[in-house]
Amino acid sequence: MKIYKFLLLTILSFGLFTSCSDDDSPGPKSTELPGEEPNSSVQLEVKDFVWKAMNNIYVYKSDVPVLGDSYFSTQNELNDYLEDWDSPEDLFYEGLRSDQDRFSWVVDDYEILESQLQATNKSAGFKYDWARVPNSDTRLVAFVVYVSPNGPADQAGLKRGDYITEVNGQTITIDNYRNGIFNPDNLNLGLSVIEEGQAVSSGDPISITKNVFKEETIPVKKVFTQDGVKIGYILLSTFLGERGVDDARLNDVFGEFKSENIEELIVDVRYNQGGWSDFSSDLGSMVTGQFENKIFTKQQWNDTYQTYFEEENPERLVSRFDSKVINGDEINSLNLNKVYVIATGRSYSASESFIIGLEPYIDVIHIGTATGGKFQGSVTMYDGDNFGKTNINTNHKYAIQPLVYKYANANGYTDFVNGLEPDVIIEEYPSTLGQLGDLDEPLLSEAISQITGVRSQIPEEINRWESGNLKVESEKGYFIHSPEPFNGLSRKKSIFIK
Repeated sequence: MKIYKFLLLTILSFGLFTSCSDDDSPGPKSTELPGEEPNSSVQLEVKDFVWKAMNNIYVYKSDVPVLGDSYFSTQNELNDYLEDWDSPEDLFYEGLRSDQDRFSWVVDDYEILESQLQATNKSAGFKYDWARVPNSDTRLVAFVVYVSPNGPADQAGLKRGDYITEVNGQTITIDNYRNGIFNPDNLNLGLSVIEEGQAVSSGDPISITKNVFKEETIPVKKVFTQDGVKIGYILLSTFLGERGVDDARLNDVFGEFKSENIEELIVDVRYNQGGWSDFSSDLGSMVTGQFENKIFTKQQWNDTYQTYFEEENPERLVSRFDSKVINGDEINSLNLNKVYVIATGRSYSASESFIIGLEPYIDVIHIGTATGGKFQGSVTMYDGDNFGKTNINTNHKYAIQPLVYKYANANGYTDFVNGLEPDVIIEEYPSTLGQLGDLDEPLLSEAISQITGVRSQIPEEINRWESGNLKVESEKGYFIHSPEPFNGLSRKKSIFIK
């Protein structure tokens, strides 16, 4: 089985993938049971593949008794068990996935999965969050938090801070917002402003046609001097970049920071949902430089794989601070002893490993909210030889993306199921988002304040509890944020640091 050196830390459909093949040093073999092979139906073939792949490599295998190597003594016993499940999806999610696991998934078309994981699927190119419209118990607004440079939404004129209240002529409500309202390839978005507690149309709709485009991994980079301190700022939207290309571009940015002699650094991963794990460790090496060859992160697989790697290739289990990026260029290291990181609940996986990987060595000041809490890596498994695409079963296109290892830092810290808690708690409010990279944008402004000791000039807001809800007001109007979920729409209680 081929397990590439650089496995990915993925988050749902926003990561990359590593596939299994037979052209590398072999790993633990799949369980073979005596008896009739499952060839009576395609559904049974798929279920058999799903069970054997999970039995082979799933990191939480020990949590699921039916995945035990000796749980079924014959193939016929396994077949009987598999036949009891209505579908491969039911088997995967209800029968084989551990309660600890929020991130493994199964698909019925691996080509779609591959396009998603390689960021070559169609996208509108914007991210959003939800809030309830004032003076309404049912209407919602999707407020835009990020627009990908040169993507379809950007080209159509959508901006961070826009309020979307209609999609393809349909008003967004509590009843329909989770029904794939943004799924169509062609989107006609109705925008509104909030005036006197009401959502009022703000002009002609914006039309967006989804397409495939390359996500800009470094949409904002700046060097500025604030209160006598020279500060570098970089926004990293993803670690999905092209290995050997985007990591070299990142290294060039740090070369600019180095030539500018910056004194402090702010790394913004507030919307970074993961990607290649070596991007994370290279970024850590660029921030520092004084810890070459020390452990950045280490992996814990299921018992079978862990034993195999420890005996055959223990170095495979660790990621280290390095002196070179993937293409062989020397890393431009800043030799810092402190870094300021902006991270939120949209920060997952490789962006979280960047934070915990540095924490045993330097001060990491986390500003924002708790992160997403994904401390595992995953791999794509196919119904082919050694779960790769060689001799793949042409009767179906199912594949699975199971979690295969947990990562920890050099001190062994892992299992942060509730995310990484910030040192300075500050949320993004829809009415005062600001523009990313602007010095008065609230989270960046707070990071600068932490550096300079001069309090930020965040737009003043009035926060008070009324009838069990938090009412957030500004000159642009207000939104109601419920401290408890309403009809499935969850909003956490906000703490705004002043």
